[in-house]
Amino acid sequence: MTGNVMLIGWHGCECRKLERWLRDQGIAFEYVHPDDVAGPERAAVALVRESGADAPRLPWLEALMKSSGDLPTLVVGEGLVPEQVILATRLGALDVLTDPLCREQLMKAIDEAHVSCLNSTEADVLREDCPAILGTSSQILSVYKQLGVAASNDLNVLLTGETGVGKEVSAYCIHRHSPRAKQPYVAINCTAIPEGLLEAELFGYARGAYTNAVTDGVGRIESAHGGTLLLDEIGDMSLTFQAKLLRFMEDRQFNRLGDSEPRAADVRIIAATNRDLEEDVEAGRFRRDLYYRLTQLPISIPPLRERPDDVRALLRAFVSDVNLNLGLRITGFSDQAEATAVAYHWPGNVRELKNVVYQAAVRARVGCIDDFPLSGGANTQGAADSHTETALTALIQRAIAGGQVRELLEEVEGLTLRSLLEAFAGNRSRVAEELGMSRNTLRARLRLHGLQVEGQ
Repeated sequence: MTGNVMLIGWHGCECRKLERWLRDQGIAFEYVHPDDVAGPERAAVALVRESGADAPRLPWLEALMKSSGDLPTLVVGEGLVPEQVILATRLGALDVLTDPLCREQLMKAIDEAHVSCLNSTEADVLREDCPAILGTSSQILSVYKQLGVAASNDLNVLLTGETGVGKEVSAYCIHRHSPRAKQPYVAINCTAIPEGLLEAELFGYARGAYTNAVTDGVGRIESAHGGTLLLDEIGDMSLTFQAKLLRFMEDRQFNRLGDSEPRAADVRIIAATNRDLEEDVEAGRFRRDLYYRLTQLPISIPPLRERPDDVRALLRAFVSDVNLNLGLRITGFSDQAEATAVAYHWPGNVRELKNVVYQAAVRARVGCIDDFPLSGGANTQGAADSHTETALTALIQRAIAGGQVRELLEEVEGLTLRSLLEAFAGNRSRVAEELGMSRNTLRARLRLHGLQVEGQ
């Protein structure tokens, strides 16, 4: 099993306490002999028990290193002498722990051992899967390793970080490299769904549960059975709904709205937020018990302004992306443009950087990008982004309150189509490709909005 712990040399009553600690942390384990370690299904970490009675030798560790010398290994010893500690280090043990064993110390050592087994090849795979958190800085390399640890177990994960840092793509990265990778990955944005509809959306509903419920409806939790569920923007969830979510997380059982029959779902929970949940807990805005459930494995993703060296890697990645998706021929950036990008503080983080690269690329179309659309300056641009987001949120809320959501969507679609037609000089094939729809579908949408274009 990926990410489990292999126990070597353990016996007697000491095993029961260790087993309890590992189970409490959701860590799988197995007892094996060193000769049986090799093979594709081997564990991620070995925990070897040694005794000072065997001084100066370490028989179990020596046997393990002969059969599998590259396996991350921890030694736990009773009455070990200095010569044995030195020998353990020389043989390649990552750490030597001595009795009496401390639970917190052991779990920390196991976590660090899991991190060490994320080798360069695995890190490259994570980088390929997670372009939105691409980079080579020490901060982002630490994130790669933590994602690898999260993928190796089934603990609840809380991803924190500012808007746009890559929390969603990190969640998917964890899922893709986990034992649940072949099962569904389902994401739900807790702020995108009105409070009154969130329960039905998450837990499902029974026929007749409300006016338009003419059939049974499967919720996101049920859809994610066997796989992973991302609860994005969980910090904005109401206290009332937090209690309902907590009940599900305690026993993985739920009821569809309007149905008294309990149902079960085996899902791995990943939550994400841009809020400081510890502060919200202290202020009474977030349940403390739910917070503890969610933070079995917390991962914080640093903002782009704290890792400016990663901006260059992201620029290269997004240029390749824009050339592939829009059919442009951008060759790179001028020294001045790159310096501007590195110096800018990117309040919208990676998401903002990607949007700016796309805008600049569409303007340039070919060759080198000489400047970015940051004419208002860093602070002005950040304030403008914040103002735009606030205005859009207010507009959407008014549409919901006035029952005009469909009209709003149609208006936004019309504006989007008009802008894309302008950007691609009326080329409908390019617009259809950008939107991921057929030309016939695009033609119908253009006709609906009175945007017929002659030619292509």
